[in-house]
Amino acid sequence: MGKIISCNNQKGGSGKTATSINLAKGLADEGYRVLLVDLDLQGNTSSKFLEDFENTDGIVEAINGKVLIQDVIYSTDFENLFIIPSKLEWLDCLEEMAREDYLMEEQERTNTSVMRIRKLLDPIRDEYDVIILDNNPSYKTILKNCVYAADLIIVPVNIDKNAIKGVDYTIRYISKVINEAEEDIKPDFMILITKTTRTKVSRECVELIRRSFPDIVFSTTIANQIAPAEKQTFFEDYFMIDNPNTKVGKDYRSLVEEIRKEVNL
Repeated sequence: MGKIISCNNQKGGSGKTATSINLAKGLADEGYRVLLVDLDLQGNTSSKFLEDFENTDGIVEAINGKVLIQDVIYSTDFENLFIIPSKLEWLDCLEEMAREDYLMEEQERTNTSVMRIRKLLDPIRDEYDVIILDNNPSYKTILKNCVYAADLIIVPVNIDKNAIKGVDYTIRYISKVINEAEEDIKPDFMILITKTTRTKVSRECVELIRRSFPDIVFSTTIANQIAPAEKQTFFEDYFMIDNPNTKVGKDYRSLVEEIRKEVNL
């Protein structure tokens, strides 16, 4: 059965999409069959692989039962790497799921809304070695769905003054969902420190995060991509793992190896 890895942080701009894309590409390069699922209404991940993703059936149609999940899986330009796209209409689905989630809690009924992603992926899980979920930070219902579905939850956190607050909130909420779950769920969760630099402040922040969350921080940290945005190409901006001459490329390769051991690939 394929492993499900979810990238979550309730704080925006933490590196979820970059982590998802580079991890997916790195695992696919090593021969694993990988499915990347875009759960962000902005469709940032989808736009990197499909030109007309906004007019393509994807997670929206599958979650609404209009099409089978098998019918919204698309090949990419990369061997072993497949994608289920998202688009702006995903917002309507998220709001509906949030309303259902709220009503179930209010009425103290079995909450089936938190099982939607898990049930959606069950029929195809054996077809992939790894399924990676890239997430929207704004909806707790999606985080709950990911907790129910995932074997490993990666919480990316970039180095800034609010980093600790964002990751602390996300970790506490994940723990709360696990403790209150009506199903027997036991996902692991690990913190990934991103956008590090060689400055003293960066080093101190890394040490603070490691002290604050012992035993659940990856040994690998991801260096900041320092090339100016106007000089970045599609290749450099998103597939940083493909550039072995950069620190960030080497970091992502190291992360792939660490995750392989974490989920027993």
